[in-house]
Amino acid sequence: MIAVVVSGLALLAACSGSSSDSGAPARPHPTVPKTTAHPTTPLPRGTGSAGPSGPPRVVTLPRSIDATGHQDVQKQLQAFIANVPNGSTIEFRKDGKYRLERTLYIRHKQELTFEGNGATVFATKRGARDRSQIRVRRGRRLVFRDLTIRGVHPNGGIEKDAYVKKLETQHGFRFEGVNGAELDHVRVTDVYGDFVYIGRDKRKHASRDVWVHDSTFARNGRQGIGITDAQDVVIERNHFDDMRRATVDLEPNGHSWTVSNVFILDNTVGRGRLMFIASHGQGPVDDVVISGNVLHGHDLSIDALPPEGERRSNWVVTDNVSDTVVRHRPMRFFSIDGLVVKGNTQRVEGGDPGVVLTDDCGAVVSGNRFGGAGVVRHGAQCAAPLVFPAVPSIPGRGRQIPSPTTTPHRSPVTKHPGTTRPHSTQPRPSTSKGSNGGRLVLAIVALVLAGAAIAWLVRRRRSLS
Repeated sequence: MIAVVVSGLALLAACSGSSSDSGAPARPHPTVPKTTAHPTTPLPRGTGSAGPSGPPRVVTLPRSIDATGHQDVQKQLQAFIANVPNGSTIEFRKDGKYRLERTLYIRHKQELTFEGNGATVFATKRGARDRSQIRVRRGRRLVFRDLTIRGVHPNGGIEKDAYVKKLETQHGFRFEGVNGAELDHVRVTDVYGDFVYIGRDKRKHASRDVWVHDSTFARNGRQGIGITDAQDVVIERNHFDDMRRATVDLEPNGHSWTVSNVFILDNTVGRGRLMFIASHGQGPVDDVVISGNVLHGHDLSIDALPPEGERRSNWVVTDNVSDTVVRHRPMRFFSIDGLVVKGNTQRVEGGDPGVVLTDDCGAVVSGNRFGGAGVVRHGAQCAAPLVFPAVPSIPGRGRQIPSPTTTPHRSPVTKHPGTTRPHSTQPRPSTSKGSNGGRLVLAIVALVLAGAAIAWLVRRRRSLS
Protein backbone atom coordinates (compact mmCIF):
# COMPACT_ATOMS: atom_id res chain seq x y z
CA MET A 1 0.00 0.00 0.00
CA ILE A 2 1.77 3.13 -1.24
CA ALA A 3 0.34 6.53 -0.45
CA VAL A 4 0.96 8.82 -3.41
CA VAL A 5 1.11 12.59 -3.10
CA VAL A 6 -1.41 14.57 -5.12
CA SER A 7 -0.78 18.00 -6.58
CA GLY A 8 -1.96 19.88 -3.49
CA LEU A 9 0.42 17.92 -1.29
CA ALA A 10 3.38 18.76 -3.51
CA LEU A 11 2.45 22.43 -3.22
CA LEU A 12 2.25 22.17 0.58
CA ALA A 13 5.67 20.51 0.73
CA ALA A 14 7.18 23.36 -1.24
CA CYS A 15 5.57 26.17 0.72
CA SER A 16 4.88 25.11 4.29
CA GLY A 17 6.40 23.76 7.42
CA SER A 18 4.86 21.15 9.71
CA SER A 19 1.32 21.44 10.92
CA SER A 20 0.10 20.83 14.44
CA ASP A 21 -0.76 17.19 14.97
CA SER A 22 -2.47 16.41 18.25
CA GLY A 23 -4.55 13.44 17.19
CA ALA A 24 -6.13 15.23 14.20
CA PRO A 25 -4.91 17.91 11.77
CA ALA A 26 -5.55 21.53 12.72
CA ARG A 27 -7.15 22.22 9.35
CA PRO A 28 -8.19 20.09 6.37
CA HIS A 29 -5.46 18.72 4.14
CA PRO A 30 -5.66 17.02 0.77
CA THR A 31 -6.23 13.29 0.97
CA VAL A 32 -3.59 10.87 -0.21
CA PRO A 33 -5.22 8.36 -2.57
CA LYS A 34 -3.81 4.89 -3.09
CA THR A 35 -1.94 3.95 -6.21
CA THR A 36 -3.26 1.59 -8.81
CA ALA A 37 -0.95 -1.40 -8.97
CA HIS A 38 -0.56 -4.36 -11.22
CA PRO A 39 -0.66 -7.55 -9.16
CA THR A 40 2.63 -9.05 -8.13
CA THR A 41 3.74 -11.49 -10.80
CA PRO A 42 6.60 -13.63 -9.51
CA LEU A 43 8.13 -16.16 -11.86
CA PRO A 44 6.39 -19.53 -11.72
CA ARG A 45 8.00 -21.97 -9.33
CA GLY A 46 10.55 -24.20 -11.00
CA THR A 47 10.90 -22.14 -14.17
CA GLY A 48 13.80 -19.91 -13.21
CA SER A 49 14.83 -16.96 -15.35
CA ALA A 50 14.85 -17.14 -19.11
CA GLY A 51 18.33 -17.95 -20.34
CA PRO A 52 20.11 -16.17 -23.17
CA SER A 53 19.34 -18.98 -25.67
CA GLY A 54 15.86 -20.15 -24.74
CA PRO A 55 14.05 -21.82 -21.84
CA PRO A 56 15.98 -22.30 -18.61
CA ARG A 57 17.76 -25.52 -17.83
CA VAL A 58 16.57 -27.23 -14.63
CA VAL A 59 19.29 -28.95 -12.64
CA THR A 60 18.64 -30.95 -9.46
CA LEU A 61 21.37 -31.19 -6.84
CA PRO A 62 22.92 -34.67 -7.19
CA ARG A 63 22.54 -37.31 -4.49
CA SER A 64 26.32 -37.24 -4.05
CA ILE A 65 25.80 -33.92 -2.18
CA ASP A 66 24.47 -35.08 1.19
CA ALA A 67 20.96 -33.79 1.88
CA THR A 68 20.60 -35.32 5.34
CA GLY A 69 22.71 -32.75 7.23
CA HIS A 70 25.28 -35.27 8.44
CA GLN A 71 28.16 -34.00 6.28
CA ASP A 72 29.58 -30.53 5.62
CA VAL A 73 28.85 -30.03 1.91
CA GLN A 74 30.14 -26.48 1.47
CA LYS A 75 32.94 -27.39 -0.96
CA GLN A 76 30.79 -29.75 -3.01
CA LEU A 77 27.87 -27.37 -3.25
CA GLN A 78 30.02 -24.38 -4.17
CA ALA A 79 31.84 -26.34 -6.91
CA PHE A 80 28.55 -27.60 -8.30
CA ILE A 81 26.97 -24.12 -8.46
CA ALA A 82 30.09 -22.65 -10.08
CA ASN A 83 29.73 -25.12 -12.98
CA VAL A 84 26.01 -24.68 -13.58
CA PRO A 85 25.40 -22.66 -16.77
CA ASN A 86 23.93 -19.18 -16.47
CA GLY A 87 20.20 -19.07 -17.10
CA SER A 88 19.55 -22.29 -15.14
CA THR A 89 17.31 -23.29 -12.24
CA ILE A 90 19.02 -25.23 -9.45
CA GLU A 91 16.61 -27.43 -7.49
CA PHE A 92 17.42 -28.52 -3.95
CA ARG A 93 16.16 -31.88 -2.72
CA LYS A 94 12.69 -31.52 -1.22
CA ASP A 95 13.01 -30.70 2.49
CA GLY A 96 16.71 -31.47 2.27
CA LYS A 97 19.21 -30.53 5.01
CA TYR A 98 22.49 -29.04 3.77
CA ARG A 99 25.16 -28.43 6.39
CA LEU A 100 27.58 -25.59 5.60
CA GLU A 101 30.20 -24.72 8.21
CA ARG A 102 31.74 -22.08 5.95
CA THR A 103 30.36 -19.43 3.62
CA LEU A 104 28.71 -20.55 0.39
CA TYR A 105 30.01 -18.06 -2.21
CA ILE A 106 28.08 -17.37 -5.41
CA ARG A 107 30.25 -15.24 -7.69
CA HIS A 108 29.47 -13.52 -10.99
CA LYS A 109 26.53 -15.76 -11.90
CA GLN A 110 23.68 -14.58 -14.12
CA GLU A 111 20.01 -15.50 -14.45
CA LEU A 112 20.10 -18.26 -11.82
CA THR A 113 17.12 -19.38 -9.77
CA PHE A 114 17.63 -21.43 -6.60
CA GLU A 115 14.47 -23.48 -5.94
CA GLY A 116 14.77 -24.51 -2.30
CA ASN A 117 11.77 -26.88 -2.22
CA GLY A 118 11.62 -26.38 1.55
CA ALA A 119 15.31 -27.24 2.04
CA THR A 120 17.39 -25.86 4.93
CA VAL A 121 20.95 -24.56 4.76
CA PHE A 122 22.46 -24.53 8.25
CA ALA A 123 25.62 -24.54 10.35
CA THR A 124 26.45 -26.23 13.65
CA LYS A 125 29.66 -24.35 14.58
CA ARG A 126 30.12 -20.65 15.38
CA GLY A 127 32.67 -20.13 12.60
CA ALA A 128 34.66 -17.02 11.68
CA ARG A 129 33.47 -13.42 12.05
CA ASP A 130 32.53 -12.98 8.37
CA ARG A 131 30.95 -16.40 7.87
CA SER A 132 27.65 -15.59 6.17
CA GLN A 133 25.57 -18.60 5.16
CA ILE A 134 25.15 -17.40 1.54
CA ARG A 135 27.32 -14.61 0.13
CA VAL A 136 26.61 -13.31 -3.37
CA ARG A 137 29.21 -11.20 -5.16
CA ARG A 138 28.29 -9.34 -8.34
CA GLY A 139 26.04 -11.28 -10.67
CA ARG A 140 22.70 -10.44 -12.25
CA ARG A 141 19.10 -11.53 -11.66
CA LEU A 142 19.56 -14.15 -8.98
CA VAL A 143 16.46 -15.63 -7.33
CA PHE A 144 16.29 -17.59 -4.06
CA ARG A 145 12.93 -19.21 -3.39
CA ASP A 146 11.44 -21.40 -0.63
CA LEU A 147 14.75 -21.85 1.19
CA THR A 148 15.53 -21.72 4.91
CA ILE A 149 18.79 -20.32 6.31
CA ARG A 150 19.53 -21.25 9.93
CA GLY A 151 22.50 -19.90 11.87
CA VAL A 152 23.95 -21.05 15.18
CA HIS A 153 23.02 -18.17 17.48
CA PRO A 154 21.53 -19.74 20.64
CA ASN A 155 20.32 -16.39 22.07
CA GLY A 156 19.14 -14.42 19.07
CA GLY A 157 16.47 -11.86 19.89
CA ILE A 158 15.95 -8.74 21.97
CA GLU A 159 18.01 -9.50 25.07
CA LYS A 160 21.32 -7.78 25.71
CA ASP A 161 23.45 -10.88 25.11
CA ALA A 162 21.99 -11.33 21.61
CA TYR A 163 24.54 -8.85 20.20
CA VAL A 164 28.00 -10.42 19.91
CA LYS A 165 30.39 -7.90 18.39
CA LYS A 166 33.01 -10.37 17.18
CA LEU A 167 30.34 -12.27 15.21
CA GLU A 168 28.13 -9.36 14.08
CA THR A 169 28.83 -9.87 10.35
CA GLN A 170 27.58 -13.45 10.25
CA HIS A 171 24.61 -12.67 8.01
CA GLY A 172 22.00 -14.98 6.52
CA PHE A 173 22.18 -13.58 2.98
CA ARG A 174 24.90 -11.11 2.03
CA PHE A 175 24.62 -9.31 -1.32
CA GLU A 176 27.63 -7.36 -2.60
CA GLY A 177 27.45 -5.41 -5.86
CA VAL A 178 24.58 -7.46 -7.31
CA ASN A 179 22.51 -6.22 -10.23
CA GLY A 180 19.17 -7.83 -9.57
CA ALA A 181 18.41 -10.20 -6.70
CA GLU A 182 15.19 -11.64 -5.27
CA LEU A 183 14.36 -13.38 -2.00
CA ASP A 184 10.95 -15.05 -2.36
CA HIS A 185 9.40 -17.01 0.52
CA VAL A 186 12.72 -17.56 2.25
CA ARG A 187 13.21 -17.97 5.99
CA VAL A 188 16.25 -16.77 7.95
CA THR A 189 16.65 -17.52 11.65
CA ASP A 190 19.21 -17.59 14.47
CA VAL A 191 22.05 -15.61 12.88
CA TYR A 192 24.57 -13.47 14.77
CA GLY A 193 24.43 -10.69 12.17
CA ASP A 194 21.71 -9.36 9.84
CA PHE A 195 19.07 -11.52 8.26
CA VAL A 196 19.90 -9.78 4.97
CA TYR A 197 22.80 -7.42 4.20
CA ILE A 198 22.87 -5.37 0.96
CA GLY A 199 26.00 -3.39 0.06
CA ARG A 200 28.97 -2.92 -2.25
CA ASP A 201 31.71 -5.27 -3.40
CA LYS A 202 35.46 -4.80 -3.12
CA ARG A 203 35.53 -2.88 -6.41
CA LYS A 204 33.02 -0.36 -4.99
CA HIS A 205 30.10 -1.55 -7.11
CA ALA A 206 26.82 -0.87 -5.29
CA SER A 207 23.92 -3.32 -5.33
CA ARG A 208 20.74 -2.48 -7.21
CA ASP A 209 17.30 -3.90 -8.04
CA VAL A 210 16.93 -6.02 -4.91
CA TRP A 211 13.50 -7.38 -3.99
CA VAL A 212 12.87 -9.04 -0.62
CA HIS A 213 9.28 -10.21 -0.27
CA ASP A 214 6.88 -12.65 1.39
CA SER A 215 9.61 -13.99 3.65
CA THR A 216 10.05 -14.69 7.37
CA PHE A 217 12.90 -13.50 9.59
CA ALA A 218 13.30 -14.31 13.29
CA ARG A 219 15.94 -14.21 16.05
CA ASN A 220 19.19 -12.45 15.25
CA GLY A 221 22.05 -10.47 16.77
CA ARG A 222 22.06 -7.28 14.69
CA GLN A 223 19.81 -5.62 12.06
CA GLY A 224 16.84 -7.15 10.33
CA ILE A 225 17.91 -5.83 6.91
CA GLY A 226 21.03 -3.68 6.63
CA ILE A 227 21.54 -1.52 3.53
CA THR A 228 24.86 0.29 3.18
CA ASP A 229 25.33 0.94 -0.56
CA ALA A 230 22.38 0.20 -2.84
CA GLN A 231 19.67 1.72 -4.97
CA ASP A 232 16.25 0.48 -6.08
CA VAL A 233 15.38 -1.83 -3.20
CA VAL A 234 11.88 -3.08 -2.36
CA ILE A 235 11.18 -4.78 0.97
CA GLU A 236 7.54 -5.86 1.15
CA ARG A 237 5.09 -8.27 2.79
CA ASN A 238 7.70 -9.83 5.07
CA HIS A 239 7.40 -10.85 8.72
CA PHE A 240 10.12 -9.78 11.17
CA ASP A 241 10.44 -10.80 14.81
CA ASP A 242 12.96 -10.91 17.69
CA MET A 243 15.55 -8.47 16.31
CA ARG A 244 18.39 -7.23 18.47
CA ARG A 245 18.79 -3.91 16.67
CA ALA A 246 16.88 -1.98 13.98
CA THR A 247 14.37 -3.73 11.73
CA VAL A 248 15.74 -1.88 8.70
CA ASP A 249 19.01 0.06 8.86
CA LEU A 250 19.81 2.53 6.05
CA GLU A 251 23.41 3.37 6.87
CA PRO A 252 26.10 4.21 4.28
CA ASN A 253 29.50 3.26 5.69
CA GLY A 254 31.39 6.10 3.96
CA HIS A 255 30.82 9.38 2.11
CA SER A 256 31.01 7.65 -1.29
CA TRP A 257 28.44 5.03 -0.24
CA THR A 258 24.80 5.83 -1.05
CA VAL A 259 21.36 4.46 -0.28
CA SER A 260 18.58 5.60 -2.62
CA ASN A 261 15.11 4.64 -3.81
CA VAL A 262 14.18 2.26 -1.01
CA PHE A 263 10.56 1.12 -0.54
CA ILE A 264 9.57 -0.54 2.75
CA LEU A 265 5.97 -1.66 2.25
CA ASP A 266 3.29 -3.71 4.00
CA ASN A 267 5.58 -5.64 6.31
CA THR A 268 4.53 -7.14 9.66
CA VAL A 269 6.98 -6.37 12.44
CA GLY A 270 7.15 -8.05 15.85
CA ARG A 271 9.49 -7.55 18.76
CA GLY A 272 12.70 -5.59 18.34
CA ARG A 273 15.06 -4.03 20.85
CA LEU A 274 15.85 -0.84 18.92
CA MET A 275 14.27 1.24 16.15
CA PHE A 276 11.96 0.26 13.34
CA ILE A 277 13.88 2.38 10.79
CA ALA A 278 17.36 3.73 11.56
CA SER A 279 19.12 6.03 9.11
CA HIS A 280 22.39 7.54 10.27
CA GLY A 281 25.67 6.82 8.47
CA GLN A 282 28.16 8.88 6.50
CA GLY A 283 26.58 9.16 3.04
CA PRO A 284 23.31 10.16 1.32
CA VAL A 285 20.04 8.38 2.05
CA ASP A 286 17.46 9.82 -0.36
CA ASP A 287 14.11 8.79 -1.85
CA VAL A 288 12.70 6.57 0.87
CA VAL A 289 9.08 5.38 1.12
CA ILE A 290 7.87 3.68 4.32
CA SER A 291 4.21 2.76 3.96
CA GLY A 292 1.56 0.31 5.14
CA ASN A 293 3.66 -1.50 7.74
CA VAL A 294 1.98 -3.03 10.81
CA LEU A 295 3.94 -3.27 14.07
CA HIS A 296 2.90 -5.54 16.96
CA GLY A 297 4.71 -4.94 20.24
CA HIS A 298 7.16 -2.63 18.47
CA ASP A 299 6.98 1.16 18.42
CA LEU A 300 6.92 3.14 15.19
CA SER A 301 10.37 4.59 15.79
CA ILE A 302 12.14 6.27 12.88
CA ASP A 303 15.38 8.24 13.17
CA ALA A 304 16.93 9.99 10.15
CA LEU A 305 20.18 11.88 10.75
CA PRO A 306 22.57 12.83 7.90
CA PRO A 307 26.24 13.73 8.45
CA GLU A 308 27.04 17.20 9.77
CA GLY A 309 26.57 19.82 7.04
CA GLU A 310 24.72 17.48 4.63
CA ARG A 311 21.05 17.04 3.78
CA ARG A 312 18.75 14.30 2.57
CA SER A 313 15.67 14.46 0.37
CA ASN A 314 12.28 12.95 -0.43
CA TRP A 315 11.12 10.89 2.53
CA VAL A 316 7.53 9.61 2.62
CA VAL A 317 6.14 7.96 5.79
CA THR A 318 2.46 7.04 5.44
CA ASP A 319 -0.21 4.73 6.86
CA ASN A 320 1.99 2.74 9.24
CA VAL A 321 0.36 1.36 12.41
CA SER A 322 1.82 0.35 15.78
CA ASP A 323 -0.32 -1.24 18.50
CA THR A 324 2.01 -0.10 21.30
CA VAL A 325 1.87 2.89 23.64
CA VAL A 326 5.17 4.73 24.15
CA ARG A 327 6.31 7.44 26.55
CA HIS A 328 9.01 8.86 24.30
CA ARG A 329 9.25 10.60 20.95
CA PRO A 330 8.88 7.93 18.22
CA MET A 331 9.98 9.87 15.09
CA ARG A 332 12.80 12.32 14.48
CA PHE A 333 13.98 13.83 11.19
CA PHE A 334 17.01 16.07 10.64
CA SER A 335 17.86 18.17 7.55
CA ILE A 336 15.49 16.62 5.04
CA ASP A 337 14.21 18.47 1.96
CA GLY A 338 10.75 17.19 1.08
CA LEU A 339 9.14 15.16 3.87
CA VAL A 340 5.63 13.76 4.35
CA VAL A 341 4.47 12.07 7.57
CA LYS A 342 0.78 11.28 7.15
CA GLY A 343 -1.84 8.81 8.34
CA ASN A 344 0.35 6.96 10.83
CA THR A 345 -0.83 5.50 14.16
CA GLN A 346 1.40 5.52 17.25
CA ARG A 347 -0.02 6.45 20.63
CA VAL A 348 2.32 8.61 22.71
CA GLU A 349 1.83 9.35 26.41
CA GLY A 350 3.78 11.35 28.97
CA GLY A 351 4.07 14.67 27.17
CA ASP A 352 6.62 13.89 24.44
CA PRO A 353 5.80 14.83 20.82
CA GLY A 354 4.96 12.35 18.09
CA VAL A 355 7.41 13.90 15.62
CA VAL A 356 10.45 16.14 16.06
CA LEU A 357 11.62 18.11 13.01
CA THR A 358 15.01 19.81 12.97
CA ASP A 359 16.04 21.94 9.95
CA ASP A 360 13.60 20.09 7.69
CA CYS A 361 12.32 22.01 4.67
CA GLY A 362 8.96 21.49 3.02
CA ALA A 363 7.78 19.13 5.77
CA VAL A 364 4.09 18.13 5.84
CA VAL A 365 2.88 16.31 8.97
CA SER A 366 -0.86 15.67 9.10
CA GLY A 367 -3.61 13.18 9.81
CA ASN A 368 -1.57 11.07 12.23
CA ARG A 369 -2.98 9.47 15.38
CA PHE A 370 -0.52 10.13 18.17
CA GLY A 371 -3.00 10.08 21.06
CA GLY A 372 -2.75 13.81 21.74
CA ALA A 373 0.97 14.22 21.08
CA GLY A 374 1.97 16.96 18.68
CA VAL A 375 4.81 18.06 16.44
CA VAL A 376 7.90 19.99 17.55
CA ARG A 377 9.93 21.97 15.04
CA HIS A 378 13.45 23.31 15.55
CA GLY A 379 14.93 25.78 13.10
CA ALA A 380 13.39 28.35 10.79
CA GLN A 381 10.66 27.27 8.40
CA CYS A 382 11.83 26.85 4.82
CA ALA A 383 10.46 25.57 1.54
CA ALA A 384 11.53 22.57 -0.52
CA PRO A 385 9.71 20.48 -3.13
CA LEU A 386 8.80 16.85 -2.58
CA VAL A 387 9.36 14.62 -5.59
CA PHE A 388 7.80 11.21 -5.09
CA PRO A 389 10.37 8.45 -5.68
CA ALA A 390 9.92 6.15 -8.67
CA VAL A 391 8.98 2.58 -7.79
CA PRO A 392 11.80 0.32 -9.06
CA SER A 393 10.95 -1.74 -12.13
CA ILE A 394 12.26 -5.06 -10.86
CA PRO A 395 11.71 -8.04 -13.21
CA GLY A 396 8.85 -10.28 -12.05
CA ARG A 397 7.43 -7.80 -9.55
CA GLY A 398 4.96 -5.94 -11.68
CA ARG A 399 4.89 -2.18 -11.86
CA GLN A 400 3.34 0.38 -9.53
CA ILE A 401 1.68 3.27 -11.37
CA PRO A 402 2.04 6.60 -9.56
CA SER A 403 -0.61 9.28 -9.75
CA PRO A 404 -0.27 11.49 -12.85
CA THR A 405 -0.29 14.53 -10.56
CA THR A 406 3.08 13.55 -9.12
CA THR A 407 6.44 13.45 -10.82
CA PRO A 408 8.34 10.23 -10.16
CA HIS A 409 12.08 10.36 -10.59
CA ARG A 410 15.23 8.45 -10.02
CA SER A 411 17.87 10.32 -8.12
CA PRO A 412 21.41 9.99 -9.42
CA VAL A 413 23.71 8.16 -7.07
CA THR A 414 25.48 11.27 -5.87
CA LYS A 415 25.59 13.28 -2.70
CA HIS A 416 22.66 15.56 -2.01
CA PRO A 417 23.55 19.04 -3.31
CA GLY A 418 24.49 21.66 -0.79
CA THR A 419 21.82 24.08 0.40
CA THR A 420 21.67 27.42 2.16
CA ARG A 421 19.17 26.44 4.83
CA PRO A 422 19.16 28.37 8.10
CA HIS A 423 21.59 26.87 10.59
CA SER A 424 19.94 25.35 13.63
CA THR A 425 20.93 26.31 17.14
CA GLN A 426 19.78 22.91 18.36
CA PRO A 427 22.55 20.46 19.28
CA ARG A 428 22.76 17.40 17.06
CA PRO A 429 22.98 13.98 18.67
CA SER A 430 26.36 12.32 18.50
CA THR A 431 26.78 9.19 16.39
CA SER A 432 29.45 6.55 16.44
CA LYS A 433 30.29 7.17 12.78
CA GLY A 434 29.86 10.94 12.55
CA SER A 435 31.78 13.16 10.17
CA ASN A 436 34.84 15.12 11.36
CA GLY A 437 34.56 17.66 8.56
CA GLY A 438 32.70 20.21 10.71
CA ARG A 439 35.27 20.03 13.50
CA LEU A 440 38.10 20.54 11.01
CA VAL A 441 36.45 23.64 9.56
CA LEU A 442 35.92 25.12 13.03
CA ALA A 443 39.53 24.45 13.95
CA ILE A 444 40.79 26.23 10.82
CA VAL A 445 38.53 29.22 11.45
CA ALA A 446 39.75 29.43 15.05
CA LEU A 447 43.39 29.42 13.93
CA VAL A 448 42.76 32.18 11.36
CA LEU A 449 41.02 34.37 13.94
CA ALA A 450 43.78 33.79 16.48
CA GLY A 451 46.43 34.76 13.92
CA ALA A 452 44.56 37.94 13.02
CA ALA A 453 44.28 38.90 16.70
CA ILE A 454 48.01 38.38 17.31
CA ALA A 455 48.91 40.45 14.24
CA TRP A 456 46.65 43.29 15.44
CA LEU A 457 48.27 43.30 18.91
CA VAL A 458 51.77 43.42 17.40
CA ARG A 459 50.86 46.38 15.19
CA ARG A 460 49.24 48.20 18.11
CA ARG A 461 52.30 47.67 20.37
CA ARG A 462 54.58 49.07 17.65
CA SER A 463 52.39 52.13 17.17
CA LEU A 464 52.39 52.85 20.90
CA SER A 465 56.18 52.55 21.16
